[in-house]
Amino acid sequence: MQHADKKKIGFAVVGLGKFAVDLMMPAFKETKHARIVALVSGSPDKAARLAREYGVNPRSVYTYENFDTIRDNPEVDVVYVVLPPSMHAEFTVRAAQAGKHVLSEKPMAPTVAECQRMIDACQKAGKKLMVAYRAQYEPFNLDAIARIRRGELGKVMQITADHGRIVDPAGDVADTWRVVQKLAGGGSLMDIGIYSLNAARYLTGEEPTEVTAMEMTDRSDLRFKEVEDRIHFTLRFPGGTLATCTSSYSTEQVKRFRVYGTKA
Repeated sequence: MQHADKKKIGFAVVGLGKFAVDLMMPAFKETKHARIVALVSGSPDKAARLAREYGVNPRSVYTYENFDTIRDNPEVDVVYVVLPPSMHAEFTVRAAQAGKHVLSEKPMAPTVAECQRMIDACQKAGKKLMVAYRAQYEPFNLDAIARIRRGELGKVMQITADHGRIVDPAGDVADTWRVVQKLAGGGSLMDIGIYSLNAARYLTGEEPTEVTAMEMTDRSDLRFKEVEDRIHFTLRFPGGTLATCTSSYSTEQVKRFRVYGTKA
């Protein structure tokens, strides 16, 4: 989406946690078609500091309580919801009702019902809703998709996809919400297992017709009192591909997929 006059799209960032501040917001400094024009936070001091850094008008800094007044800010085209999953539906609905397009972090929401609420609210408001899955737009993955579509691998028979990291709520404040069921909606599968799942989907270009899964969680580990740790799941696709996928919160970092075809 880009305005006809080539004006940069104005984003309001809702939630100023570690991911937003350290990883996502700095990327806006390199963008050609987007800029940060508003901030929403429960921390006034942090919001004020970041507003100065990103050239945001102090009048465009909001709290969670007065967020709805963002409807009166014509600079804001898109609301980017960068909050724990349990809050995605609330702020997506409020943003749509304020007349703004919405980009929500993943996972979309903890329940199907909340996801549907988000979809319905944006459709009713005539606004776009997108979930911030990035991998299918990255150059290496686009190249892999193109090679598969060209038949370089022959018929795709099998995919393995793994995504894991060690969650450490005691050592990293950004991990605190990830082990709380009420905030996260689930453990490794909800948070990072979606990368394994979506890799199989965008590589095949199909939706799975059958799913089987096994969970392994050490409930004596204080990190996993409420959420799951390791999930191994298998997907069957209508074209004949089988995908074996994993997600984990207790193994060293891994982000990978492999595709096996009849030719390569």
